[in-house]
Amino acid sequence: MALNFDEFQKVVETAQHADAVKSDLKRTLKKVTNALENLQAALGEMETVLADDYVAAPKARKPRKPRAEGDAAAAAPKKPGRPKKSAA
Repeated sequence: MALNFDEFQKVVETAQHADAVKSDLKRTLKKVTNALENLQAALGEMETVLADDYVAAPKARKPRKPRAEGDAAAAAPKKPGRPKKSAA
């Protein structure tokens, strides 16, 4: 029985190609699974928001700090628009 190394090399190359395709499929399947999980979570949140008994929770806001009296920026209010070019 004679060994044909060309056929053996083809079998090895085919197996390597199959492993590469298999790893690509695994990677793609993980991405699709992750996307489906995110979609499922978003749909769950949407169902919660669209429920008849849903009430939005008010956000707690921080009070504004009063401006200091000696602050130069506080003395002159800002003018809207782009500043004029100075002749230099």
